[in-house]
Amino acid sequence: MDQESRIKYFENLKKTSAPISHMPIWYENERQELPVYKIDLEYLLYNQYNGRIASLVKSYEKQNGLSLDSSNKDDKKIIEGFLWNSNIPSNKSTKKSIKEQGQLKYGIVTKDGVIIDGNRRAMLLSEILDEGKENPKYFRAVILSESIEDNAKEIMRLETTYQMGEDAKVDYNAIEKYLKCQDLIQVGFSEKEIGKMMGESEPKIKDYISILDLMNDYLRQDQLGYDGIYTRLDKTEGAFVDLNSYLKRYTGGSKMVQWNFDETDANDLKIIYFDYIRGIYNSKNSSNSGDSKDYRFIGQTSKKGSFFCNEDIWKKFRDRHFEEIEKINNEEPTVDDLRAKHPNENLDNLLKSRDVAWAGKADSLLKSNMGRSRSALDNKNNRDKPLELLISAKDKLESINTTSPSFLDDENVFQIVDEIRKLSDTYKNIIKNNQKHK
Repeated sequence: MDQESRIKYFENLKKTSAPISHMPIWYENERQELPVYKIDLEYLLYNQYNGRIASLVKSYEKQNGLSLDSSNKDDKKIIEGFLWNSNIPSNKSTKKSIKEQGQLKYGIVTKDGVIIDGNRRAMLLSEILDEGKENPKYFRAVILSESIEDNAKEIMRLETTYQMGEDAKVDYNAIEKYLKCQDLIQVGFSEKEIGKMMGESEPKIKDYISILDLMNDYLRQDQLGYDGIYTRLDKTEGAFVDLNSYLKRYTGGSKMVQWNFDETDANDLKIIYFDYIRGIYNSKNSSNSGDSKDYRFIGQTSKKGSFFCNEDIWKKFRDRHFEEIEKINNEEPTVDDLRAKHPNENLDNLLKSRDVAWAGKADSLLKSNMGRSRSALDNKNNRDKPLELLISAKDKLESINTTSPSFLDDENVFQIVDEIRKLSDTYKNIIKNNQKHK
């Protein structure tokens, strides 16, 4: 059905049908009491870029090189799938409620039938209708006097207030609020205006934009090729929030940093953190909870410091990381390679498998480097507790299997043992000299 036919339907509906109720909305800087009508579902279009499913739609379009059209029957089914999968438990609950009580919360649609608020409810109503259950062929909503093309900015303001306001956004996937900020900035809204719509402070919106910049930097890495595929960020929000906080503090001159780093060093921190995000959130050995604290030692600005706060620890950690990870990156297939080799496979599944394979190869290297550097950081923090450090060192030395070929035949082992001996002699001499002068 074309746009003109839909507009005629809505014009006729308002002329010939009595409103079933009225609904107050804040639109164009004033409170308006708009009539609510029963609208035939056939004349409605989903807004595929609504705040609930924007990440799924944009990722799908990027991967497939096309734009979804909600007036197309096949595309409509895809959008309905995204709406359902965006929050299955909530959808099941709402669907049950609609079956028992009908549609209780009214929606908002444009004069040509695009749903501004209520996409999920309309999807559930259509699903109930398709199942042949009693009812609802109708969607209850107010009808704006404009289309999105007529007044895009004000309609986006209205949509954001209803979909991403303080109470509403808790029901949305984490990435959606960041994408909504990006879309609103692009059409000319200020951070202050966006904050008002979303029930957030202006500094919080600035943080959202900064965090999304990091997410985009992660996806745009040459070896990934994931630009615009936001589904690859699933469950990673907390890590990017942390990284944004660290970089902001360092840029502001954190007193925890004990050396003069420059922009290149900060960029190295970001890239290495990206690798740990990819490794941890795609590892088969990870819970994927999104709350792992293991990698925070890389850049945190707590009293105990981090690798980045200490120049010597940081540079050793950085150099080992790049040396080892580069080998894995060089062996990784490109996105184009995957498409060519598996033309009939779902690309999202291929990318997930690719990330899991990379994480499997990188896992032991990431953990080993992290462990060495954490030990070095702990030792530095305990430098004024010599007995504690010496006991720990002694325990570790005593645990070595001296009959193992890796102990007997590795020249590096002999060299380290000799260095330990020299260091031990040095410490003994320092203590003896001190005792003589007492």
